[in-house]
Amino acid sequence: MLKLIPHSRPSIGREEKRAALRVLDSGFLAQGACVDEFEHRFARSVKRKYGVAVSSGTAALALALKALGMGDGKDVLVPSYTCAALLHALDFNGAHAVVADINPEDMNLCADSARKYRTRRTTAMIVPHLFGRAADMKALARLGLPILEDGTQALGAACFNKPVGSFGEAGIFSFYATKMITTGEGGMIVTDSLKLATCLRDMRDYDKKNNYRFRMNFKMTDLAAALGLEQLKKLPEFVRARRQAAETYSRGLSRAELALPEDSKERPSVYFRYVVRVPRGAAALIESLNRRGLEAKSPIFKPLHRYLNLPDKKFPETARAMGDACSLPIFPGILPAALQRIIRVCSL
Repeated sequence: MLKLIPHSRPSIGREEKRAALRVLDSGFLAQGACVDEFEHRFARSVKRKYGVAVSSGTAALALALKALGMGDGKDVLVPSYTCAALLHALDFNGAHAVVADINPEDMNLCADSARKYRTRRTTAMIVPHLFGRAADMKALARLGLPILEDGTQALGAACFNKPVGSFGEAGIFSFYATKMITTGEGGMIVTDSLKLATCLRDMRDYDKKNNYRFRMNFKMTDLAAALGLEQLKKLPEFVRARRQAAETYSRGLSRAELALPEDSKERPSVYFRYVVRVPRGAAALIESLNRRGLEAKSPIFKPLHRYLNLPDKKFPETARAMGDACSLPIFPGILPAALQRIIRVCSL
């Protein structure tokens, strides 16, 4: 019987297990010295001055929006082709999502569409970097709006030689189990503003405060941070492994009837996902792969414009991607034999 190949899987080694055991043996499991160190090292890795660790990527989004004043009825630009976490974070803050379409080339937020759909009340935009490739930050910066980056899927990537996460007022990252690095659950906000970092640290912990203002328990634990520190050390290795797997796919699928992911010197991908486009629709390929124990998926479960009951005709590139995009299994530990199995099925 052939072994099942998951769509993604965390890469955990002896180092993470030893780090977790050290925290367990210390008797101090909650937010403490490990969190402080993880914040410092992570911020430095994306060329930011400050990092604020929190309990999840969604918590990072919600807190960053509140601290930046991107709520209370304001309009915030977002791409439709992304996960629902953006809607939840905006709703948490009383903000309104202004949804725009994507570029067909990289499936990131399209600056022209964002310009078309922005309103007079649009005060900011959230820019996710999808599937491992940075959005075109030069084009988006020309809109003149404050930017909150979501660098989760492109940690380790760069845009015009600047790390993802180093643009705009702040950047957020998720460390869920299958992200570029993992702490199980967890998130990080990075910024160059001491004022913003101080505000965020105050809001993530409600206990023992002299005044009353909005605060929640959004803290990261030392146990999670210990995992994060070891994972961060391995990020360059993870990126190399993902790029090698992507190269194998691209060589093996060069004659298949698929549109393969594009790359560029200015915005090279770290291949969080390897997303192919199937001209006649991706459903049959996804079903064929899954039937053979090769877990493939539509890369986005449901676009934001459909959650908001907006018509597909206003977001043609997002609607097209929902029909023809297929995400193939890729993670640092995927074996060459597994890649060849997937390539054979995709080439049928």
